[in-house]
Amino acid sequence: MHSWCALLIALDLLGFGRSEKPPIDYPSDELSRSGMYSRGKFLSPSAPVDIARVVIGQERLLATPLQMATVAATIANGGMRMAPSLVDKAISPSGKTVFESSPEQITRVMSSQTAADLTSMMRRVVEEGTGTAANVGNLSVAGKTGTAETGTAGLNNAWFIAFAPAERPRIAVAVVIERTPEFGGTIAAPIARDVIEAYLASGVAK
Repeated sequence: MHSWCALLIALDLLGFGRSEKPPIDYPSDELSRSGMYSRGKFLSPSAPVDIARVVIGQERLLATPLQMATVAATIANGGMRMAPSLVDKAISPSGKTVFESSPEQITRVMSSQTAADLTSMMRRVVEEGTGTAANVGNLSVAGKTGTAETGTAGLNNAWFIAFAPAERPRIAVAVVIERTPEFGGTIAAPIARDVIEAYLASGVAK
């Protein structure tokens, strides 16, 4: 199999390039699918594109924060992609749980070993690479910076995705700052760090 075919398959498994919108209970007119676009029109996976640019987040690839948070969560989950959910549980005024969501597997995107290898690489990004601004003291954070072109010189879409703790993940996040002269590692990573710290300190994580 050609390497570009394998890349397209991986993108598809992660949810890019699919015809359906994200599998989440939300008004359909407020959902956008991630994938390749041209002049606002969604392109099929077979459309002629520069695959080398697509896989690094450029060319005609557009992604939502939910999609990128799902990418981080999939790696954190050992390569298994899960369906996103807006509500964990609902509790009545009397304290009774009236609704509780159940984890739903979508598909295996990668092997657990590949996910572990990616986790190791993402930890190094935060420990000594472009994402050091997401470092949270003694907490191990796995992350990846991204600085995507906007078509306007000097303005980027600055990204950072992460999960923590890296060895036993409890939270996955995606941060994007649109049309900024800064980069993912300088402006998005610190926000992800603050979100991770606040969440883990809140006691919500189990």
